[in-house]
Amino acid sequence: MAIIKCPECGHQVSDKAATCPSCGVGIQGKITKCPECGEIVLNDQILCPNCHCPLISTNNNDTEKSEPSQSHKVATEEPNSDTNGEGNKNEKKKKSYTPWVVSFVIALAVVFVGLYFYKTTQMRNELEAYENAMMSNEPAVLQNYLDIYADAPSEHRDSIQSHLEMLKKVDSDWTNAVVSNSKAAILRYMQLYPNSLHNVEAKLKIDSIDWMEATQKNTIEAYQKYIDEHADGMYIDQAHDAYTLLDSKKVNAEDKANISAIFTSFFNALANNDEATLVSCVDIILTSFLHKENANKNDVIEYMHKIHNEAHVENVEFRLNNDWIIEKIDRGNGSFAFKVNFSIDKITQLSGDSNSSFDTFKVKASVSPDNKISELNMQRIVQ
Repeated sequence: MAIIKCPECGHQVSDKAATCPSCGVGIQGKITKCPECGEIVLNDQILCPNCHCPLISTNNNDTEKSEPSQSHKVATEEPNSDTNGEGNKNEKKKKSYTPWVVSFVIALAVVFVGLYFYKTTQMRNELEAYENAMMSNEPAVLQNYLDIYADAPSEHRDSIQSHLEMLKKVDSDWTNAVVSNSKAAILRYMQLYPNSLHNVEAKLKIDSIDWMEATQKNTIEAYQKYIDEHADGMYIDQAHDAYTLLDSKKVNAEDKANISAIFTSFFNALANNDEATLVSCVDIILTSFLHKENANKNDVIEYMHKIHNEAHVENVEFRLNNDWIIEKIDRGNGSFAFKVNFSIDKITQLSGDSNSSFDTFKVKASVSPDNKISELNMQRIVQ
């Protein structure tokens, strides 16, 4: 037994002591001497803390010397080494299987979670597509749903199929209404399907039908009806133009008053033997006067003299019956001519014991845009 200095804390301690009483580090079997400087060091140190000499080989030798019976221990323990080896192999096998099992479980969980989210997304997409299709009036949208979602719930597909058949019937009825070209048929369609996508087209079709009817009639009343029923129609401007044109051709109260004044002045001048006033009422050339073509003012004056120079004639009077039939003729540039039919009574006062004569004539005449008589023919009506 020798007293040495503890390699850990430096206190003196017996080399046979199990541990240093001061610091508690292991002493017996745990120390060695540095072969270079003789310093006591722990045998698990690689370098001498005093001289820094390598201690590995020295420690190995000391260990072999200090434990001469180690091989014997191993020899005596060999019978149990096989058993321990098999246990270690089994334990290693178990440990080698564990990562695979964990990985498989994780992968399986990922697959199931992915399938769950995929299925949930598919169901959500199908429901949105179903709701959109049910709100749509487009057959293509519904057919697209049926093509994409073949595995959709049967109640969804049945509803879509029913809706699609209804829309096909709506389209079929619309085609029949259009082919008929009947306003009544189109109106009936709009009443049956007030929310149909074809209703805008139906209104345009009715607009066209009414306009065609107005142009065929070509009357002020027909155009006025179109204007009243289609204030925002496609042909509203044309309707106003046609109405204005026909209205301008329509004989109004002013036209009647003007025509009446012209012929009243003419026949009063004829009765009063007023040559100046008479010729102011007629054109220079009349296309026809008392059935004479291309007559002139002298022909008119000659007729006036003739009726006043007849034997026994003291006075001549003309009375217009105001049974006017007037046709207004557009000559362009806002000017109009007139064709006039009316009747007139001629009362002739005779001298002596002779009675007065009374005759009624049917008059056919024309008035130029200059308000001059351009034609005048008379035919006696036999009483």
